[in-house]
Amino acid sequence: MNIVFSDIDGTFQELGKEIPPINREAIQALQAKGDHFVFVTGRGYDLVKQMNDELLIDCDVIFGNGAGIKKIGEAERYTSTLTHQETTEVINILEEQEILHFIHTNHGVVIRPTKEYTKQLSALRESLEKLGEQGKRIMDYKEQYFENDCVHTEDIAKYLSERPETIVVKIELMEADDARHEAIRSSLQETELLVFHSFIKTLEIVHPDSTKGSAITNYLSDYPLATSYGIGDGENDLAMLAVVDVPVAVENATTNVKESSHVIAPSCSEGGVGRFIFEHIL
Repeated sequence: MNIVFSDIDGTFQELGKEIPPINREAIQALQAKGDHFVFVTGRGYDLVKQMNDELLIDCDVIFGNGAGIKKIGEAERYTSTLTHQETTEVINILEEQEILHFIHTNHGVVIRPTKEYTKQLSALRESLEKLGEQGKRIMDYKEQYFENDCVHTEDIAKYLSERPETIVVKIELMEADDARHEAIRSSLQETELLVFHSFIKTLEIVHPDSTKGSAITNYLSDYPLATSYGIGDGENDLAMLAVVDVPVAVENATTNVKESSHVIAPSCSEGGVGRFIFEHIL
């Protein structure tokens, strides 16, 4: 049996663009052969389900960068999440530094009203101008997402305290000044949580056990004879690439991801995931 683990953003789908049809075709062909395809993503499960419904596919999903898993025919399971106390500690640090941040929960993404982040959003848009149309597309998508798809509250810590049953999957932040990213990491060290770069101008804070590598290792324990493949593009994919038999980077991946891979597939925009599956597995 073959099991293909794939990141989504920057690997399976380029932000704000249509998914290359060959990716869906490859998943369907792989599953028809009895093999498994598993999304391993920082997205929450609801966003992945929405995408899968649009593509008319179904597959196992490791979401929240390893915080939870949803297998076909089973309910979502959360395994490595943040406590409300940990979340509040991080929020206090980020608010003191006036950092744009948002909280991924089992009931959606929670953020302060976007009017509170006018300065930060403007700086982010300006910092991405060097990317041309792609940078504009990223910020158009992010601003629309923050404004229309998130839960707004003036006080996130209070919001959580009033909803003790809410599960916090991860905390995400965006900062225009790359030089500040290391300073932000340093300020969060005392929390003993895991901080990593996941997307352009973006850092994520998760439970120390919430990694793609840990989640994949647990998944593979049920399939000891399988040959595993991992396809990714960014820093948060390194843990995945370290535990699979065949680590794969798409052409647009960061240098360290390419250096950690055995195979370089075509870029995300060219359907690298689907092309790799057809050319190397099927």
